[in-house]
Amino acid sequence: MEAYRKNLTIYPMYRFMINMLIIGPILVPYMLLKGLSYTQIMTLQSIAAISTFLFEIPTGSIADKISRKLSLFFSGLLISISTIIYILFDSFFPFAIAEIIFGLGFTFSSGADSAILYESLKKLGKSSEYQQREGSALSYIFIGQAAGSIASSLLYKLNPDIPFWISAFNAFTAALIASFFVETEREKSEHSYAMHVLKSAGIVIKSPRVFWAMLYSFLMGFAIRIGFWLYQPYFSKVNIDVVYFGTIFFLFNLVAAFSSRVLVKKFKDERPRKVLLWLCLLMVISFILPAIFVSKIALVIIALQQIVRGLHPTTLRFYINHQIEDKYRATVISMSGLISNLSFALLAPVIGIVLDSKGTIPAYITVGLITLSGTFLLYQIRKLQKLKKAALQN
Repeated sequence: MEAYRKNLTIYPMYRFMINMLIIGPILVPYMLLKGLSYTQIMTLQSIAAISTFLFEIPTGSIADKISRKLSLFFSGLLISISTIIYILFDSFFPFAIAEIIFGLGFTFSSGADSAILYESLKKLGKSSEYQQREGSALSYIFIGQAAGSIASSLLYKLNPDIPFWISAFNAFTAALIASFFVETEREKSEHSYAMHVLKSAGIVIKSPRVFWAMLYSFLMGFAIRIGFWLYQPYFSKVNIDVVYFGTIFFLFNLVAAFSSRVLVKKFKDERPRKVLLWLCLLMVISFILPAIFVSKIALVIIALQQIVRGLHPTTLRFYINHQIEDKYRATVISMSGLISNLSFALLAPVIGIVLDSKGTIPAYITVGLITLSGTFLLYQIRKLQKLKKAALQN
């Protein structure tokens, strides 16, 4: 049992370092500096999402059937390599290779990190602490990213490559930290890889709650990620200099830290699907209102996305973890990531084309309408599922 307590200490350290990629505020300007267009930038993100889509299930199965610890190690190593490729090259094709490697690295930790925390807590009889501990780990990440945001903008002015070198070092450090995890004793799937994946897919299809969570992942996987890539165009639209990007990201990350630290505790006893639907509505507001009221003040409304960023992963992961057996947990969580990446891969290039051809405001309106339509659909499906359940009970 002492070994599992060790995991509780290592987990926030690993999560902190693997997420301390301080390139966020300067990533779009860096790509533009390298000569890319918005369409190319969004295409690169689509490539990353497709690679994540392709690798998500295989890497989740490796975590379930072989080792969570090994998966987390490879995650840090591959993300570090992909970041260095960006430094060394300055054209679309090498960047596409970097995004594929990054996608592979990302999938190695997707599901495995959550699973090792949840299972360690379960062994210790503390599974009810999952949301609080996940929220606490996220809050440290957001605080670190807040500080890193200011540093990255200042360092970018000195040399655009410095934030990338620091990020590569942090990811490699995460790989080293992963080697100290202790594997949890659990029932491993006795099936072959293909059968294991089919069994996991069957759980998704047959469980109404898990199926709903996958539909939610499809919508929010697009909305949350595209929101990040639309920051810089909006900043430019309202004439904010790149030197202030770090300060804005600093404030954004503080909001996310507050959300993950305080709001997670406040809403932990609420029904998860109810919370997730409210997060969808916040995303709708964060796109539509800034498109109507175009000004620097609208950044306050865009900051609503940070509340979602703080609450979304903890609430969704807890909701899925609670429905799934140990032997399928990482694979099913990976399916959630797979679906979210699929939606981004399909829709991100479209938004890139809208940005290049129509401009920032039409792009915000387009994303807002897509998110609004998806939210309405999720609400209706939840309503139908509840009516069906009530009918079966009667």
